[in-house]
Amino acid sequence: MQPPNQPWEPPCSNPMPPPEPIREPPPETIREPSPLREPPPNGDTQAHRRRGPAKCIEFEKLWKYGPVILKINDCETAPCCSNAAMFTARVTQIIKQHCDMSYTRWTNVLQAQKDELIDRVRGDFALDWDRENHRLTVRKQLRKLFNAFHHELHKKYESYGSHEEALAAGSTMVDFEEFKRIARQNRENRKALTINHTAGRKSFVRLVEEKRATTTNLVEFYKESHWSKKNGKFVTSVTENTYNEMVSKMDGLEPEQRNDEAASIVFREVLGHRPGYARGLGEMVIPESTRQRNTQKEREYLALIEKHKTDAENYKTKLDQVMCEMQALRERQNATDQMLQSFFQNFHGNTESLQSCGET
Repeated sequence: MQPPNQPWEPPCSNPMPPPEPIREPPPETIREPSPLREPPPNGDTQAHRRRGPAKCIEFEKLWKYGPVILKINDCETAPCCSNAAMFTARVTQIIKQHCDMSYTRWTNVLQAQKDELIDRVRGDFALDWDRENHRLTVRKQLRKLFNAFHHELHKKYESYGSHEEALAAGSTMVDFEEFKRIARQNRENRKALTINHTAGRKSFVRLVEEKRATTTNLVEFYKESHWSKKNGKFVTSVTENTYNEMVSKMDGLEPEQRNDEAASIVFREVLGHRPGYARGLGEMVIPESTRQRNTQKEREYLALIEKHKTDAENYKTKLDQVMCEMQALRERQNATDQMLQSFFQNFHGNTESLQSCGET
């Protein structure tokens, strides 16, 4: 539940009340010490510290000043800012407190209940609901955390010896055979995974945002996310071969062609294509569909055609102007030639008349 806004109250005139007299509790109220506080049997004087349940304390501190701000880049469906862990913790708390976990999977949850959960998330975080990737961020996070919490409940169910024992203990889980089928499918999917990464629970979009200053392109990012610093090598031989193939393709290009765009093309070419999924970048990145890519290229081609058409019209206008100027120059040249020809003819006749006069 969201913490209520506390109204401001003036300080008390007597902040230090007088101490009350010490009263010893009656004998019947004396409670035995909890066995959890007794020293462990191995001789240690201090019990081991364990992590308690998440209570979203940091979230409540920020939420007092308004919805928590999230940074979600375009074409991504996960926050890449420092509040990403807070977002996950808060959505987990909403799932545990307000969602009916009797459904086998998220797709079976009623739409009315999904809308209620979405409204709770929107009330806690600053989201632009007009943007599709922000809507997908909330829905994907609810789906993933619902399945994760459902898996925790199922592990608790499996800790019992039989279905009857689980029912006797108060478990209300659904058909056990359905979970066995899902577990088998998950095992098969895990066996089919040949390329592991070292990002851990951190999403790839957060890792890309953190490595943006140090990692130049996607090929180097692939190495960063699949390199084991502890062992000083790639996590598997398959990942190493994949990276070497990317490097060889980049080396085959001209030096001036080795840019970030070429690295992205090589990255996608080596990892292959899968509809609705950006290989190597996780499920939180929205892949560019073939239709969108073709539409974008068509727009670029149309823009180039318009640009070339405009340039051709401008060049034609300039050419017409040059031709007009050339025609005017030719007319002037012809007039000048005629004038010079007439001049030289008259000059030659005058010279002959002067010579004849001199002879006489």
